[in-house]
Amino acid sequence: MSAPTSPPSPDLVRTLPASYEMTVPEGYIDENGHMNIGRYFELGAWAPWKRLAELGVDASYLTERLLSFFTVEHHIRYLGELRLGEPFSVRPALVGRTAKAVHAVAFVLDEGRDAVACTMEVMYVHVSMQSRRSVPIPDDLAATLDAEIAASGWAAEHADRLSLRR
Repeated sequence: MSAPTSPPSPDLVRTLPASYEMTVPEGYIDENGHMNIGRYFELGAWAPWKRLAELGVDASYLTERLLSFFTVEHHIRYLGELRLGEPFSVRPALVGRTAKAVHAVAFVLDEGRDAVACTMEVMYVHVSMQSRRSVPIPDDLAATLDAEIAASGWAAEHADRLSLRR
């Protein structure tokens, strides 16, 4: 795998739906005077999960179908800093899948500087909540995921740190 030479353009990232749009609050600032890495991680981890919920992997998916996704891997890349009061957004994309796994990325966009401040990749494995083991993604959800992946195909070029080959 080769590392991307540069992050995607902010305008391209803005074609993705925003899971979060906010300014950096005081509680996010660390001793270095910028947003703490834990906050990048938290927002970057939740944004793709929120997108999956919008696509049907919501509370009923867990309680009625007894299926879910477990996070098995992350990769985070810091490209800039965000400071107190600065505006930013977090925009997720699904970038690939297999029969039992989904690869996603979240872009933290520094809206004030018009730059990507962080990327976070997430690897999910589809599981049965009864056996707690991996199982195939149902056909109806797979079709929804495939359409979502196709809609943001450019994002895969900027999310190659993790591999679906397992």
